[in-house]
Amino acid sequence: MSIAIESVFIEALSLPTKERATLVEKLLLSLEPEKSSPEIEAAWKREALDRCRAYDEGKLTEREAADVLNEAYRKAK
Repeated sequence: MSIAIESVFIEALSLPTKERATLVEKLLLSLEPEKSSPEIEAAWKREALDRCRAYDEGKLTEREAADVLNEAYRKAK
């Protein structure tokens, strides 16, 4: 990690939680392409609605985010 990145990171850690979350959101949004495909947006919307419906119908169960991320990390190794 460069000195500049490390410096920004350390400074960001001193921010209150909500401000850090806002910063993270802005950084993540900056990585997204400016224009997205209407087809892809529609597909994601359908997927989200399908998952919500399946959860409401008891076909999906909830899991702790940390567990999901840990599992994904182990699989990516």
